[in-house]
Amino acid sequence: MAVGGATLLILGGLVWMHVQQQAAIERLDDRVAHLLAGVSLLTDTTEGALRDVAAEINRLAGITDANKSRPRAVTQRRIAASARRGRTVQDIAATEQISEGEVRLRLQLENARKERAHASVR
Repeated sequence: MAVGGATLLILGGLVWMHVQQQAAIERLDDRVAHLLAGVSLLTDTTEGALRDVAAEINRLAGITDANKSRPRAVTQRRIAASARRGRTVQDIAATEQISEGEVRLRLQLENARKERAHASVR
């Protein structure tokens, strides 16, 4: 009887520790999610600000960039085609003169578009 009680007490302690660990993991996940959102916002803001600064410098210098007038759909198709040919994200970003993050975003959007197209056919 004493062994059963001790086993039950140990099992109860283990369950309590497990619940506490799960709560700690959830709190940590929340903190990491908030941190990720903050870093993402900071990255987007920085990229936008740097793009605006570059545009203003180009405007003041009287430089016109023909590449900026390209439609987004054309750029999207070109990026997707480059990725299918096996080019790296860094190479595509350098060629298109956009950030690597934007290349990854456009590739993800292309994959999502294809999945929606396949889902609507099914």
